[in-house]
Amino acid sequence: MEDFEESYKDAVEAGRRNLRATKLLSNWCYHAEFVRSAGRGMIEAATGLPIGQMGVQCKFSKKNTMHSWLLEDSAYDFYLNNCKDCSERVAVGIPNIMEFITPREEAARVRKQAREAEDSKRKAEQQSRREARALLRDHLKIEETFVLDLLDELDEDDVDRNDPRLEQLANLAPESFTRQIIDHLLPHVLYQQLPYSTPGAKALLRTSLEKTEKVAVAVKLVGGYDKSSDATAVVLEHADLLSSDDLSNVLRRFTSLALGPPPGIHMGGNDPVRLDATPVKTLYSKRRADICDVVEKLIGDTNPSKIGAAVEIILSVRDDDLLQKHSRTIFAKLMRRRNLLPSERRDSSVLYYLREAASRCLDLFPDEADRIIQSFLADGDDTGKSEAFRIYRSVLKNKYDQEIEIGDAQRIAFKRLLWAAVENPDAQMDDATQFFRHSWDEFAPLAVEHFDDLIGAAATLSEKYEAVGTKKSLEVTSDTLAQMDIRSKRTAIDSLQGALIEWAAVGARTKGRNGVQEFLDLYRRLPEDQTQMRGNMISHVSKLLSGVESLNWVLSEWYRALMDESTLVRASAVQAWGKVPYDLVEHFPDLFFEALAVSFSDPYVIVHRSAVQALRRRSIPKDKRELVKSSILNLILHYANEDKTNEFTVDCIDALAYLCLSQDERQGRFGEVLTGILLTLEGAALYRAVDRLLYGFRDVPGFAKVALKALQDDYTRSISTDDCVAAILRAPPEELRESTAELEKAFEALKPFRREDFLETIFLAAVFSRAGSFNVGATMFKQLLAEIPKEERNELWRIETALVTTALEIEHAIGDAEEISDLSERWAGIAADLENENEERAKLRDFPPRFLFED
Repeated sequence: MEDFEESYKDAVEAGRRNLRATKLLSNWCYHAEFVRSAGRGMIEAATGLPIGQMGVQCKFSKKNTMHSWLLEDSAYDFYLNNCKDCSERVAVGIPNIMEFITPREEAARVRKQAREAEDSKRKAEQQSRREARALLRDHLKIEETFVLDLLDELDEDDVDRNDPRLEQLANLAPESFTRQIIDHLLPHVLYQQLPYSTPGAKALLRTSLEKTEKVAVAVKLVGGYDKSSDATAVVLEHADLLSSDDLSNVLRRFTSLALGPPPGIHMGGNDPVRLDATPVKTLYSKRRADICDVVEKLIGDTNPSKIGAAVEIILSVRDDDLLQKHSRTIFAKLMRRRNLLPSERRDSSVLYYLREAASRCLDLFPDEADRIIQSFLADGDDTGKSEAFRIYRSVLKNKYDQEIEIGDAQRIAFKRLLWAAVENPDAQMDDATQFFRHSWDEFAPLAVEHFDDLIGAAATLSEKYEAVGTKKSLEVTSDTLAQMDIRSKRTAIDSLQGALIEWAAVGARTKGRNGVQEFLDLYRRLPEDQTQMRGNMISHVSKLLSGVESLNWVLSEWYRALMDESTLVRASAVQAWGKVPYDLVEHFPDLFFEALAVSFSDPYVIVHRSAVQALRRRSIPKDKRELVKSSILNLILHYANEDKTNEFTVDCIDALAYLCLSQDERQGRFGEVLTGILLTLEGAALYRAVDRLLYGFRDVPGFAKVALKALQDDYTRSISTDDCVAAILRAPPEELRESTAELEKAFEALKPFRREDFLETIFLAAVFSRAGSFNVGATMFKQLLAEIPKEERNELWRIETALVTTALEIEHAIGDAEEISDLSERWAGIAADLENENEERAKLRDFPPRFLFED
C-alpha cells in the first residue's frame, strides 16, 4: 500500500501515546473510565498498542467525550467539561493526566493573551485611522466627505469584507473620489489588509487612476482571488506593464481558474467549479517568453509547491510545445518521487498535476513518452513502476459519456500493461493487473489487435503456475505457511490467466466467426495435461456467443468439455453457463441441458459445486428444471448431514427453492423440511442463510426461528443483524406467536445489557407486541430495568426502558380487558420525566471535543 510506512509510523506513535495516556487516566480518578470503539486493526494486532478511536466517561457525568484518535484529546475535553471542578474525584496516584493537561492549559492561556494583544493593536490602529480621516475632513469638500463617512462605517471588525457600498458610491458619484481621496485610500488598498481593502480596490478601479496605479490595484484584486472581471480585464489589457512578481501573482490566479482544485479538495460543497482558461491563455499569448522562463525556473526547483505551480501553468496554457519541452522533467519528478519528492503523499495536489501532465504527454506524444517511461523503469524502483502503470492506465479510462478513441497511446499502454501484469501476477492491486481483471467491451478493438499477445501471455502464466512451489528457498518456513503462500500465488496467477483469456474471447467474438474459430482451434490444440489453460479457456466459451448462430460454433466443444476426463475442465465448462447471455438461454438444445444436469450428480466436489453456483447465476428454462431437482435435493441432504457450518448447503437450498419449488411447495411440507435443515446450521452458514433467503423464504414456515437463531449467533452479530431484523419483522404474526421461546432466548442473549444494544431491545419489544406476548415482553423489560445501574449517566436509558415496559403492560391489560387508569398515569409521569431528561441533555454539546476549540 502506498505511503504505508508513514501511516504505520503515525499509528504506532499514536498507540504509544494512547498507552501512556491510559495509565495517566487510571491514576487521575478512580471513577474515570477509558472506552473505545469496537474493532481492532492489523497494526494494533501486530504491536499490541491501543490504536483507534477512544474516549472517556464517568458514572457521575451525562456528558461523555466524542471518541478521538488520541486519548489525550478526549481526556483534555472531559477534564474541562467534567473534572475541573468535580467534587466526586477520587485520586489514585501520580503521574496523572495533568502531565499533558497543564501544558495545554498554559498554551491556551498564551494564545488568549496573544489574541487580546492583537485585538488591542487592531483597535488602536482603527482609532488612528479614524483620527487621520477626521483631520482630512477639514480640507475636503462636502461630497468628498461622503467617502470618509462610509470608510468610518466599514472600518469595523464585524463588517462584511465584500460590502458593496463603496463600489456603488464610485459608480453613482465618481466625483467624490478626488485625488485627495485616492491618495488616502490607495495605500490602504495596496499595502494593508483592512475590512474595506477589497471594496476599496473595486471602487478605485472605477476612478481616474494613473495607468500604473490601476494595474497595481487590479493585480491586488486578482492576486487575492477576487472574482472581479474588471480587474482581470485591466490586467490583460496592460499585461506588458506587469513586473515579474506581479506576473507570477496573477499567473497563479489565472491558472487556478483554468484548472480548478484537484478532486477531493474542492471546498464549495455542491457548487460546481466553473473553469475559465481564457485569462491564462490570453496572458500567455502576450507574455509567452516571460511565462516560459517562469516555468523553467519553477520546474527546476526542489520545492514541491514550486514544481506543482510549474506543472499547473503547463497544463493550463495547453501549449503542446511547452509540454513536450518539459516532458522528461515531468516524468522524472513523478517516477523518481521517492527521492525527489519524499514528503508528498499519494493525495498530494503536486502529484495529481504531475500525473495529469504525464498522462497528457503519453496521449499527445505516445512514442516519445513511452521511451522516457521505459528509460526510468530501468532502475527497478517500485514507486516508479507504480507511477508508470498509473500513467499507462490513465489513457485507457472508460469514459461513459464519451466514445473511446483507440490510438497509438492506447495501443502502447495496453501492451505495456499486459506484459507488466504477466511479469508480476502476484501484485493484484497495481494498475496493470487491475486493468485486466475485468474485460471492457469498449476496448474490444484492442483485444482484437492483441489477440495473439493475450493468448501468449495466458500461456506464459501457465508456466508460472506450474513453477510455483518448485523452486527451493533458502528461507526456512513452516510447511503450513509455505503451502498458504503457494496457494495464494497460484490463485492470483489463475485469476489473471482467466481474465486475459476473457479479454481474448471478447476480441474473438468482436472479430466474428473467424475469431471464434481461431479461439476454439487454439483450445483444441492444447495438450491434455494443460488442464489449467484448458479450464480457463472453456470457462469463457460463453463469451464467444453473439447470437443464435454462434451457438452452433461452440456447442460441440462445450459438450466435450462437460464430459472431459479432467474434473477442472468439467467444472470450468459448467461455470461457463453462468455467463450465458439471457436472450440465448431458450435457444440451447435439450441435449445440452441433459449434459449439464449430469454435473449436479458428479462425485467430485469442484464439479457439482460449480454447477450449483452457475445455476444460481443463470437459471435454466422451467421445463428443464426437473432434470436437476432430485440431484440438488440429494446435495442438500448430503451436506446438511456432513457439516453444519458449510455455506454450500445454503446455496443448494437457495437454488432448489428459487428454481424448482412452487409457492405451495415452499409453504408446505417441503418448506418445513428446508427450514428444519436451516435451523441446524451454525456460524457463517447460518448468517448466509438469512442473508441469501431473506426475501424468498419470508413466507416459509419456520424461517422466523432461523432468523431468531441467527440473531443470537456470535458470527452473525460480528457482521450485521440487519437481515435478521428484516426477516423477523416480515414474518406473519402467527409465525411469531410460535416463536416466543426463541424470542426470550434472543433477549437473554443480550446479557449483560449494554446501552449500545438498547435499540435491539426496542426491536424485540416490537416483536413481542406483534406476537401478542405482551406479558412476556413486560417481564423481560422489567428484568432489564432492574439490571441497569442507577447512575446519573444511565438515567435516560432507565426512563426509556420504563416507558417500554409500561407500554407492554398497557397492551397486555387491554388484551385481557383489565383497568388501565393506573398504568396510564404511570405512562404520563414517565413521559414527562423523559421530556425533562431530553431537555436537560439538549443543553449538552453534540460536538464536544474541546481540543478543536481549546479556549
